[in-house]
Amino acid sequence: MSAQGSSQLKILQHAGIDVPTLPDKLFFSIREVSDLCGIEPHVLRYWETEFKHLKPVKKSGNRRFYRHRDVYIALQIKHLLYDLNFTIRGAKKRLATGDISEIVEAQHNNATVSLNTIREELENIKRLLDF
Repeated sequence: MSAQGSSQLKILQHAGIDVPTLPDKLFFSIREVSDLCGIEPHVLRYWETEFKHLKPVKKSGNRRFYRHRDVYIALQIKHLLYDLNFTIRGAKKRLATGDISEIVEAQHNNATVSLNTIREELENIKRLLDF
């Protein structure tokens, strides 16, 4: 796996995305990638038209062959669209500016703030009940 692929893997894992273990091979068919990502092949073909980052190698008969990098990008796109509810346009902008690590950090900070708020509220309720 390339350095870029491993950095994408770390970003996805840090985001809490369930990243499947990829077989030790160079290329994957569209069916294999759709199974790994949990999406239909026609969705992958559509994403290829929308996201310039997703560029599988096309060989004889116009068959698509995806690399590890392409699988990680598909997982990243899926996370942005399905988990974070980005629009196609918003996901394109996010991918154009880099990766999703900023979003992950923001979500983590928001979750921490929310948990602290909940903890304070529960402590206040406990004090009221202890009276």
